[in-house]
Amino acid sequence: MSRLSARLLASVALLATLAAGGCSTIATKGASSDITGSIASSSTPHTDADWRREMNVWGERYRAKPGDPDAAIHYAQALRAIGQRAQAAAVLEQSAIRNPRNRAVLGAYGRALADNGDYQQALDVLSRAHTQDQPDWRILSVQGAVLDQMGRHADAQQHYASALGGGLAGAVR
Repeated sequence: MSRLSARLLASVALLATLAAGGCSTIATKGASSDITGSIASSSTPHTDADWRREMNVWGERYRAKPGDPDAAIHYAQALRAIGQRAQAAAVLEQSAIRNPRNRAVLGAYGRALADNGDYQQALDVLSRAHTQDQPDWRILSVQGAVLDQMGRHADAQQHYASALGGGLAGAVR
């Protein structure tokens, strides 16, 4: 194994370790698994009934204040968890229209698009979810995964390497 190959393999392994907080693998279009690697917290609902309760609570908040980015993100997360991925993307699309500079909304919307197999649109949205001076390693990682799905493996590796650099910097702080 060449030195470059060994280094790339080690980098990918480290990135996988950093991102392992609940990440899943890339799925093909239409599959039901989450390709974006959402990170679950200890307070995240675990059952379908829990997610449906979350969907109702956040859905009411979202309908009362459709411009509230947090309500949209949580509502969409619950929708995705119960399999209503297209509706989740639609909620996040409306929130992105209302909040075009909100990076959390753009990141969630890009992930939802990727989960739905809308890879080019996902890349376009995700590219607005972080900046060069404030890169988000999680977004870079999702961009890499999307590029891999599109067969653009060299570009994906560049994003993974950038994500790894950002993930390490964030882990050291």
